[in-house]
Amino acid sequence: MSLPRDTHTPPYRLVADEIRKQIRSGRLKPGERVPSSRELEAKYEIANMTARSALRVLRDEGLIYSTPGRGNFVVDALPPESDGKAGAEQETAPSQMPTVEYEELSGRIDALTDKVDNLLDFFERLAQFNGRSPKK
Repeated sequence: MSLPRDTHTPPYRLVADEIRKQIRSGRLKPGERVPSSRELEAKYEIANMTARSALRVLRDEGLIYSTPGRGNFVVDALPPESDGKAGAEQETAPSQMPTVEYEELSGRIDALTDKVDNLLDFFERLAQFNGRSPKK
């Protein structure tokens, strides 16, 4: 399953949106394991860093949590839904506002992820142009 290429939304946001829909609809239930970055990489034909960024967005939104060595899981008590802007940055709980440094680094990571995704797309098209299939 590949992601749509005719959108300006970064691939990691599209993947996060899809998993968010599965969680909100109950298809992924509280406590249930979320697909790993490797599984997302294979399913959506994306880079592993893109998949990890999608999982990071969901962690930042409070929808999933990570257990080292075991994976990512849906939280037991889902936070309330945002104002309907799927994929938009959501605020953290008022008791723990993100620091300026966190927001700056998060923005830089998002920008770098976009650049890497654009480069990977360019190299894929270049390989197709040269008659070679890209390595995955």
